[in-house]
Amino acid sequence: MRLEKLSLPSLMAIAIFFLLTVTGHGADTCRYVWTDVPRVVAIGDVHGSYDKLLKLLRGTGLVDEKLAWTGGDTHLVFVGDLIDRGPDDRPVLDLVRRLQTEAEAAGGRVHTLLGNHEVMNLSSDLRYVSEKGFKDFSPGENKRARNQALQRFRNTVGPGISLAELKPAFEKRFPQGYFGRQSAFWYTGEYGSWLVEQPAVIMINGVVFLHGGLTEEVAALGLDAINDQVHQNIMSFAKNGQELVQLTGAPPSYADALRMAHQVGGASDRSNRAAVARTVLALSESLPYVPSGPLWYRGISNETERLERRSVQRSLQDLGAQTMVVAHTPTASGRINSRFAGKVFRVDVGMAYGREPLALVFEAGETAVYDPATDNYGLPMVEPKQGEGVARFAEQLPEEQMLDFLREAEITGCEERQDGLRFAKICDLEGKDLHLRAVFQSVDEKAGAVAEEPKSVPRTYRNEIASFLVDRSLRIGLVPATVERTVEGERGSLQLWLESAVDLPLLETYDQMELLNGLEDQIILADFFMALIDVHASHEMVGVMLLPHERRLQIADSTKAFSTSPKLNPELLTPPCGPIEPDEALFLRSISHQDLKDVTGAYLSKDQIDALLARRDLVLDACSGTGRTAEPAS
Repeated sequence: MRLEKLSLPSLMAIAIFFLLTVTGHGADTCRYVWTDVPRVVAIGDVHGSYDKLLKLLRGTGLVDEKLAWTGGDTHLVFVGDLIDRGPDDRPVLDLVRRLQTEAEAAGGRVHTLLGNHEVMNLSSDLRYVSEKGFKDFSPGENKRARNQALQRFRNTVGPGISLAELKPAFEKRFPQGYFGRQSAFWYTGEYGSWLVEQPAVIMINGVVFLHGGLTEEVAALGLDAINDQVHQNIMSFAKNGQELVQLTGAPPSYADALRMAHQVGGASDRSNRAAVARTVLALSESLPYVPSGPLWYRGISNETERLERRSVQRSLQDLGAQTMVVAHTPTASGRINSRFAGKVFRVDVGMAYGREPLALVFEAGETAVYDPATDNYGLPMVEPKQGEGVARFAEQLPEEQMLDFLREAEITGCEERQDGLRFAKICDLEGKDLHLRAVFQSVDEKAGAVAEEPKSVPRTYRNEIASFLVDRSLRIGLVPATVERTVEGERGSLQLWLESAVDLPLLETYDQMELLNGLEDQIILADFFMALIDVHASHEMVGVMLLPHERRLQIADSTKAFSTSPKLNPELLTPPCGPIEPDEALFLRSISHQDLKDVTGAYLSKDQIDALLARRDLVLDACSGTGRTAEPAS
């Protein structure tokens, strides 16, 4: 079988090498460039899947039965995201670190590229760590640090909360091993000190390897500058983020630091806290964290080739490369795929989601995919040119930036369209090197007399905005970013359009309900939130959507919601309903009428807020672990 050729003719390769060593980026990227490597093996997102990793290493002849390096002068490239989601982060890291030393002694190399999940752990963002991923760090956890964090956590939930109520919520958010892991991934810690020395992007035999993808602007920096900026920004963010946590008294997490940063005053605030907060905000827009950065960019994987072709060509040209290998976004097929006529290979096959492992192998000018299930090599799959979905933004864009973008970006056009069960007016937004789409709703029916029947609830875009504001006030996180804006002369709501989302009713229609396995807690929370805001729809769970790649649910189209009835709609809360997790219940109990009025005063009346809080109490009584089911009030 002939395999797909990657190498250029010899004279061209010599010319490129000459140019790289005497001009342009080549002069300052030699630290991250290797040539004449006889064999290269690339592995995408491992995500703590230790057993699957062993299948690849043994099958490609890189280790023996005792896991000692037997790869000789082969270069092994881990294309980011060794950790998070899966159970065995620590065994994976320990094995990779040891193999790095053994491979170099044998004349080979193990390159461990930074992925977004490595950077998240280095930045104390531990949202995607598994239960075992925390537990493995329990033996080294500092008890004093844990007690101090408990006190800071108590300060954030307000008065009137007993320690008996507080501790389950704290343990849920900061499980045993949390602070041990955080310490180990600090830039001076056992794993952090190693990770901050690993590159974000390298080139071997004219093939560029990186986790997310390259834009023209990033590629133009050159390999040295990309890696230097990534390292410097991670270190600065960690130091300033820790200082901000101390200044605010918040629990020690990336998310808390950013939230506190958004709460400080404007440019006139000259306090130390405000200065550090502005630094943290600025660093959150730097190369390791932005959606257009090398660790996050998805356009190369998901966007249509028509829009990305020029960028891919220029990026490769600027780096003197012939092709690119990326991970980060799992392929829809679960196979290793090629795009752009072999100029891009995608190696994240979704090991974290139960799929079987695969490795990409470059050898003797040919490209093959190793499959341990068959112990054979084959060709990469060629993807259709239109791509797989979500375009030029990443889900991790800081929300304040997303909201500013929705408010301020240029709207270049809108069109009516149907996607699944959703009929919507979709608008294109451009600005700040981003292109994304948003749903515009301008419906604004007049409120009728107060009644208990669902048909009396008016549809209005104001409810869409109120739904987002209530969601964030209650720290639920199910509603996409939403703002009020005038579009084509009409006032309405503008909400982030989730292009890869699938409506839940369609999963049942097409017999795909297994995609919801593992999301039971999110389903309970979505059910709870819809009952809380008393949303009404013509189809059960319409507006609840699954984002398959991100393994999370979102709720949209809440235009018909927020009745003034204090009763629960039994169609929206199907028993049994829980229990609601203790940390969620704790925060929900602490929300007052004034809290919601401060946030939603422009969109919800006093009667609507009172009714919402009455429904909250009914739901929490039914769903907070009492064993009772939710029933409508008589």
